[in-house]
Amino acid sequence: MDFCKINMDLLKVKDVDLYHLMNQFILKEEKYKKELTHSKVYTLKISEYDYTRKKHVDFYLHSKYDPVREAEKFAKGQYSLEKEKIIIFGFGLGYHVEAIFNLLKDHQKLYIFEMNLNVFKSALECRNLSNILSSDRVHLIISDHETQQALHLGNLLKEDAHLIIHPPSLKTIPKNSEKIRFILEDWNITKSETNEWREMLDENYRRNVSLNAPNVGELYHQYRGLPFIVVSAGPSLEKNIHLIGDLEGRAFIFAVGRTLKTLLLENIEPDMFCIIDPQYEPTYDQIKGYENLDIPMVFFESASADTVLRYKGPKYFASNKKEHIENPAHIMDLGGSVATAVLDLSIRFGGNPIVFVGQDLAFTDGQSHAYGNTVQENANRRKVKGQNGEWLDTTLGLLSFKHWIENKIRDHPHIEFINATEGGAYIEGCRHMPLQDFIEEYIDYSKPADKRLRIRKLKEEIKIFTATIEFMN
Repeated sequence: MDFCKINMDLLKVKDVDLYHLMNQFILKEEKYKKELTHSKVYTLKISEYDYTRKKHVDFYLHSKYDPVREAEKFAKGQYSLEKEKIIIFGFGLGYHVEAIFNLLKDHQKLYIFEMNLNVFKSALECRNLSNILSSDRVHLIISDHETQQALHLGNLLKEDAHLIIHPPSLKTIPKNSEKIRFILEDWNITKSETNEWREMLDENYRRNVSLNAPNVGELYHQYRGLPFIVVSAGPSLEKNIHLIGDLEGRAFIFAVGRTLKTLLLENIEPDMFCIIDPQYEPTYDQIKGYENLDIPMVFFESASADTVLRYKGPKYFASNKKEHIENPAHIMDLGGSVATAVLDLSIRFGGNPIVFVGQDLAFTDGQSHAYGNTVQENANRRKVKGQNGEWLDTTLGLLSFKHWIENKIRDHPHIEFINATEGGAYIEGCRHMPLQDFIEEYIDYSKPADKRLRIRKLKEEIKIFTATIEFMN
């Protein structure tokens, strides 16, 4: 049976542009080889560069024995009855797509993403895809254009769609589309961690919301035009932490929880710090011995409830879920890490420019964090371009944070972003400069301290009072 003709006729009706694209596309048969399995259906053997293992390998997109049975097992584990829209990333030869399609209820729609045209061409040639191609509940987003794919995917995820990733398909994403590969791999890891911690997250939220702390959204737009210094815990923080004190009263110093003690030991009080980790020990260690500070703390809704409770200073609640906050305008975007959360809040507060310090996003000089923490080998190791054109070791997670930050920067062209980390990864969209140069160019010491910075203002008044007493004596 000529499956390709049947499929192409249906594709012409479903998506004429995709039909013309595939009609002209020539399959690279030397790299994409259709093989008959023991169960008398085809699988696809691919000879390709594996970015995870960093070498050319042969791998199968589906089982060599029974792709149908494999797909049915995959579908049962991934399908969700709760969501109206279901996304599958990776068409493959369509086995898992068809298995999930067979589970759909009448109200559900299926959105299928595929970036490797060789794979989709192979599917058209070796399988009858009539059920998929003839259904008006199936939407094909087949393209090797990364920007278009990312836009479609992002819009669907904003609509709270259920995302299913076909793991072998991640290996087939074209080389020039590394960003979307990182995003999808990291989403898969984050999903696994979230599922593992679900009980802890839910319990933390229940306890945290009962505190009735003010929402951090009450501070949105209150600091328009004020420089914001986002202090992260990357290894390069050691290079310029001593200069951050010169910014007290002149810029909003916003620290991730891990840098709180480090700053205080340098006699620098941040204007605010943030915690998001649901685990007690690592978050409590960040405030241990400093539970009675008057520095405001922002805590994410699922952050360790025990740590939040033990901190006696001012506290603000933050959430990225509209159903968890009274005022929808008070929502925030987590971004997956405490540093990305602080960046998002800095934008919402009205910061401009926003300056990164300690935001290495890589293992600078063999360290993962400032003041120690040497790097251990792990399976998620990647390479990233450094500020000086060098290639640095990093991880899948750090790369996903980098791409998130770069997307956030692109979304806010009216804000100037400056990377004063003085090491680590090159962040697209930033002006890269040493922190001392930023201070000399942007900070005017002839002007009084900004009155919106309460703590800084008090310190300025103390300095003036002390100087006056000394003069009188």
